[in-house]
Amino acid sequence: METKNIGLRGIEVADTKISNIDGERGKLIYRGFDILDLTKNSTFEETSYLLLYDKLPTKRELNEFNAKLVEARYIPKQMQKNMANWRGDADPMDMLQAFVSALAGYYDEEFSNKDASIEKAINLISKVPTIIASWQRIRNGLEIIDPDSSLSHAANFLYMT
Repeated sequence: METKNIGLRGIEVADTKISNIDGERGKLIYRGFDILDLTKNSTFEETSYLLLYDKLPTKRELNEFNAKLVEARYIPKQMQKNMANWRGDADPMDMLQAFVSALAGYYDEEFSNKDASIEKAINLISKVPTIIASWQRIRNGLEIIDPDSSLSHAANFLYMT
């Protein structure tokens, strides 16, 4: 009898220093930290910093990182107008894919070095919740709410939805 490997079971898709999965023990490790420890002891912003910079941030680094996240939250007004033209019943994942791709047309950024890649990642970390919240409001017939720079990343997402 021939054995078939369905899906990705047993298939190594990429080597990475960012995460490790130990399926036998039920462990997910980010940059050497057990995900359960991170969920109990770190904020979303601290964990994002860890994934990007390979270490947990100091207080000063976290403050600077948070400032970058806040600054990058806004999406172009033209993008908001384009969203309003989509059918309200359009699949949210299709919408997200389209508008994340569309961001490339608004910014002159490149992946030429690690710093540029990190800036692009910060931009996505910040803008994806804004895109999702904007779409949620549009499809429910509500006006888009701009991000509030006084709120944390998660609190801002809840505020905008």
